[in-house]
Amino acid sequence: MATVLITGAAGGLGLALQQAFRARGHTVVETDHRGASHALDVRDADACRQLAIKFRPDVWINNAGVLGSGSAVLQPDEEIRRVIEVNLLGCINGTRAALDVMSERGTGHIINIGSLGSWVPVPGEAVYGATKAGVLSYSLALIGELHAAGQRGVRVSVVCPDGMLTPMLLKTIEDPHTAMSYSAPQLAHPREVADQVVNLLAKPKFVVSVPRWRGALVRAMSGIPDRLLFLAPIFDSLGKRQQRRVRQQIRSDSTQSRPA
Repeated sequence: MATVLITGAAGGLGLALQQAFRARGHTVVETDHRGASHALDVRDADACRQLAIKFRPDVWINNAGVLGSGSAVLQPDEEIRRVIEVNLLGCINGTRAALDVMSERGTGHIINIGSLGSWVPVPGEAVYGATKAGVLSYSLALIGELHAAGQRGVRVSVVCPDGMLTPMLLKTIEDPHTAMSYSAPQLAHPREVADQVVNLLAKPKFVVSVPRWRGALVRAMSGIPDRLLFLAPIFDSLGKRQQRRVRQQIRSDSTQSRPA
C-alpha cells in the first residue's frame, strides 16, 4: 500500500480523494491551509519540502486550487496573484518537493489536478484557465525531462476534470462569469474524478480527462482555439441555463430538508 499526500484535502475533490484512497487501504496524509491534519500553504516552497522530507510519500497529489472567476480586466490584483500562486506556483512547489524525495529512491507518482480548461479558452475564468493550462504544460514538459534523464520510475500524470459539483464551484452559482464551467449536460462528481485518480496507480497515464467524452471533445476543439471563440456565446448560454437548473435543484433540496 502507498503513502499518499494530498494538498487541498479539506473539502471538495480533496475530501473525495482522501476517502477513495483510504477505502483501498492506502495511508493518506491530508494537507490544507486549514481544516486538515497537516497545515500547508502550497505557496511556501520550503513548507512543501519539509512535508515531503517528513512523510516521504509514494504519491503526491497537487490538488489545492482556487477559482477566482471574474472579468480578466477588472479582477483585483490581489485576486489574480492568489489564483496564480495557489494554482500554478503551488503545483510547481509541490512537484519539486515530491521530486526531491522520489528521485532519491527512483520511484514515485506525482498527480497534478488540471482542468478541461487547460485545453481551451474559458471566458469568465481567464486567469484560472491560464493557471490550469500552465499546470498541463509544466507537467508534460517535466515528463519529457524525466524520460530524457532516464528517471522513468518517477511518474507524472495530469487529471483534467470538467466542472465539478464541489463547494468551490457552487459558491459561484449566482456568478454569470462561471457559466462555462456549467456548460456540460451534467456536472462531474468528485467521487467519479477521485476514482480515476486512484486508478492511475495501477494503470499510469500521462493525461486523463473526466468524463472521457468531454475530454475528447475539448481536446479536439483545442486545435482551433480562434474558431472556438465564436462558439463561446453558445456554451455561455448553455452554462447559464445549467446554472439556473442547479440553483433550482439546490433550493428544492433545501426546502425538502427543512423540518416540518
